Amino acid sequence: MSQHDLNIANQGFPATRADLNNALAALASNSSGTSEPSTTYANQLWYDTSNDLLKFRNEADSAWITLAYMNQTTSEWEIRSGVVQAVDSDGLLFKTDEGTTRATLGDDGNWTFTGTVTSANISDGTDTVATGFVVNGSAKAWVNFNGTGTVAIRDSMNVSSLTDLGPAGIYSVSLTNSFSAVNYATCLGCDNDTGVTSFVSMATDDRAVGSISLLTTQFASNSFFDCENVDCSFHGDLA
Repeated sequence: MSQHDLNIANQGFPATRADLNNALAALASNSSGTSEPSTTYANQLWYDTSNDLLKFRNEADSAWITLAYMNQTTSEWEIRSGVVQAVDSDGLLFKTDEGTTRATLGDDGNWTFTGTVTSANISDGTDTVATGFVVNGSAKAWVNFNGTGTVAIRDSMNVSSLTDLGPAGIYSVSLTNSFSAVNYATCLGCDNDTGVTSFVSMATDDRAVGSISLLTTQFASNSFFDCENVDCSFHGDLA
């Protein structure tokens, strides 16, 4: 650890040599120390040994920018930044230790993965659309609800509300985050636990980027019918 003001005083040769050696030692060690150098310069490096952080002095020489955390136990480093930006049109590449690219974030915002991709190895556990980490083709929204009596959502993702439109078997689902276009796909299903033994079916209507109507019908009577279990998932590109 060595720090120096990087100013060689006007002095005799032995002292000058010692002064130069100390200045060079500070440069070689990135001015490492438990506290910042007493004299700072714009664009100066400082290794904070108290916190194992490599820091860079800003252009105005008024503050330190933290670049990285240096793990002295594992001899690895971690980026310390709120922004990671690609330098060219190749996007961001994520490689394993042998050099194989396992994931690429392109300039168009799309992820490309090499190898097996499952919800387990890309999910952050929150099950929210806000993560933006969604495999192409997977559901961008879904809902499970009770369509009888006072309709109620049992569970959902990216669904802000469910409305019973009044006539039997007609509901409206509103999304928290809208799709980019109305040509998204839906996967529908419904059934009853008790009371009705005939088959039921579903359809959609009034499709918009942020909402859609769901229609449930009974085959036997060929009429709209409230179902106890209604499931729907939505697939497409979010806005």
